[in-house]
Amino acid sequence: MPDDATLVEQCLRGDTGAFDALVARYRDRVFSLAFRILGEASAAEDAMQEAFLRAYTRLPLYDPAQPFATWLLCLTARVCLNARRDRATEQRYMERAAKAAPPAPTLEERLYAREQRRTVQRLLMRLPAPQRAAMLLYYYEELPLAEVARALNTPEGTVKTWLYRGRESLRRWLEEELG
Repeated sequence: MPDDATLVEQCLRGDTGAFDALVARYRDRVFSLAFRILGEASAAEDAMQEAFLRAYTRLPLYDPAQPFATWLLCLTARVCLNARRDRATEQRYMERAAKAAPPAPTLEERLYAREQRRTVQRLLMRLPAPQRAAMLLYYYEELPLAEVARALNTPEGTVKTWLYRGRESLRRWLEEELG
């Protein structure tokens, strides 16, 4: 079997089989190094593929005066260290996002919110149909006032009146229910 320098030389002349021979020769060592740096088999597999890809594309930069194994393993170590850095950066972003997100509601909070929605729905049903429609379109569907007026075929002033009266009725009924 040819030595590393010969295989590199053949590869530089376009013999892809020579690079396959180098991959077969160093696959286990590259994977082992990547696994020891990254600590996960899947991450080590990805790093190994990246290292061989970089080795192939950067083969013209290889100095034949140096051992190929050293060059390849140094390149692998850099790939792994970059992967760790990128994972750490991603982890920090994820932690920041988790801190910025509101905490998940507790069971009691979810039950209370559900009960509030049911109460509001029940009270909405007590409103006259035009007021209820205006309230739902404006507050729940978040349509602009002009769109609500157009949908209900009513002047905007009338819609404003319905919204005001609907809010006041709901407020009063809620106060009566809560005591």
